[in-house]
Amino acid sequence: MAAMLKVSLGLSLLGFLVIAVVTSPANAARKSSVRLGGKTDVPNVQTNMEIQELGRYCVEQFNLQEQREEGNIASISKTDTAVPRPLMFSRVVSAQKQVVAGMKYILRIEVTQPDGSSRMFDSVVVIQPWLHSKKLVGFTPVASPIY
Repeated sequence: MAAMLKVSLGLSLLGFLVIAVVTSPANAARKSSVRLGGKTDVPNVQTNMEIQELGRYCVEQFNLQEQREEGNIASISKTDTAVPRPLMFSRVVSAQKQVVAGMKYILRIEVTQPDGSSRMFDSVVVIQPWLHSKKLVGFTPVASPIY
């Protein structure tokens, strides 16, 4: 009887331990404000050179796409990537990132237009380092700029 009581007590303690170990990480994940696959803000955007260079890349790619759509074959074949009357990168104002099949960055970029005025654009770029891939997937003007 005493041996049976020890086994029962041992199994109870083992069960309690298993429940504590299994539910602890689940509760920690639930308490976290970051969801898996969710967007997170990138801190210190103005001083983050990687983010600023990514913003510059987005503007350059947009200018190249605009150039191709205009059918300017002569300037595309040159090694110079100058675009007639291109947008000029000023700075990335805000940024978020999201883990997808790679890393997706959502950037709010301030540009200088050909007439010298400033305008904001929202840009989406996906980076897949294992494929050596960086792709601009969206570049749209912001209806009313928010600084």
